[in-house]
Amino acid sequence: MRLVAALLTVALFHSATAAERQPRTVIDAEYAFAASAKPLGVRGAFLKFLANDSIICSPAPVNGVASTAAGEPNKDTLEWYPTYSQTAASADLGYTTGPWTYRSADGKGEAHGTFLSVWRKQPDDTWKVVLDCGISHQKFDAPPEKLKSSVASATASAASDAESTVNWKDPVAAAESRFTTAAAGGAAAAFKRFAAADSRLLIRGSQPAVGPAAGEALLAAQKLGSTWQQVFASESLDGTLGYAWGYIGESGAEKPIAVYVNVWRRAKPGAPWQIAAQSLQMLPTKKA
Repeated sequence: MRLVAALLTVALFHSATAAERQPRTVIDAEYAFAASAKPLGVRGAFLKFLANDSIICSPAPVNGVASTAAGEPNKDTLEWYPTYSQTAASADLGYTTGPWTYRSADGKGEAHGTFLSVWRKQPDDTWKVVLDCGISHQKFDAPPEKLKSSVASATASAASDAESTVNWKDPVAAAESRFTTAAAGGAAAAFKRFAAADSRLLIRGSQPAVGPAAGEALLAAQKLGSTWQQVFASESLDGTLGYAWGYIGESGAEKPIAVYVNVWRRAKPGAPWQIAAQSLQMLPTKKA
């Protein structure tokens, strides 16, 4: 009996220790993800932290695990850290964004950019990346400030009285449909209309635009199609945070021009949805 009790105690101890080692917040998970890239390599880190059904933009959307597994291991390095993050009050969905730096193993190649990752808590209580769609751009003149670890940030959004009549059951897919309809008449104006005050807009070649006005100006300079087709949308259990992605192109065109991602948030069910972050991935075109 003593042996059984002792073994049970040891098992419980190791179980508790393992549970304590699990990142408890999205921010902790992002830091753990970045730290694992050193001992595991970039490929190994992504395979560890990507959900089985994850999507990454490469630049076209592909399954993250399958795409990563197909790549060959190498000694290239990728360093990153979060500068901004929000998590649903239900603590099952969150997103992170921040700078990244890539260096080739031979020291000849270097690139910089900003990542945008959506995280979902899995049935085993671990956080996994379900969407990763960042951009590349010139190196920041000054490194953005890092987020502190173990800080849980709940969603927050200013809901105006004029728009408070939105149905509390309003799913994020419906908000996405309203946006894509508006974007058909002009993506820049639509972004400004739906964007949160602290929104982030990510477009390759440009550093993130913060705020509706900066986002509107950056989008106005892009050549985008008038058709925005939603492909996927999902939200948190409490209905305060969600994300969607789809394609941008011209009606009747054979192929799309770009892929877009929207991260949505609202202060509470019943408040209007707002775009917290948007990422655009221009797709390569065939040369004539």
